[in-house]
Amino acid sequence: MATAPAPLDDLTAGELAGVPDGPRRRDWLLGRAALKASGIDDTSTVAFPNRCLSLTHSAGVAVAARCDGDQAGVGVDLEGRAVDPRTARFFLRPGEHGDLLRLWTVKEALFKATPANAGAVLVDYALDNCEAISGTAHDRQGRTFEYLSRRRPEGWLTIAVCCAAA
Repeated sequence: MATAPAPLDDLTAGELAGVPDGPRRRDWLLGRAALKASGIDDTSTVAFPNRCLSLTHSAGVAVAARCDGDQAGVGVDLEGRAVDPRTARFFLRPGEHGDLLRLWTVKEALFKATPANAGAVLVDYALDNCEAISGTAHDRQGRTFEYLSRRRPEGWLTIAVCCAAA
């Protein structure tokens, strides 16, 4: 987790070449700090989507998650903004209900944990118990996932792993 942007002096030449100008700069540098805190020395070699690496940032905080290779994928999401209830139909399945912000982070983390997620949408993921702060889920391809959510001052943070690929 990073709450301060990576100092430019700590970046490699490859990373410096990728530093954006404008409004995305601070978030990008926060992301680099989180990736470096996760043990990656040169983040210029990282491409997303990435099976064993996930990154999220919100409200001045960035979080990186890595898997050790035993999982099929890892995903992390941090969100602090309110979710418009009208959007629930795009990410909740029939019977799923609860704190919309937490459920949004769960679905986003599941999506990011999915290997080769092109074509997937958030409603493709079914939570086995939508009220659970930690639990299991599956997608339409038969993959199984585990997730854990925690309330943070910045909002909800969820990490998910894909346990078995279809």
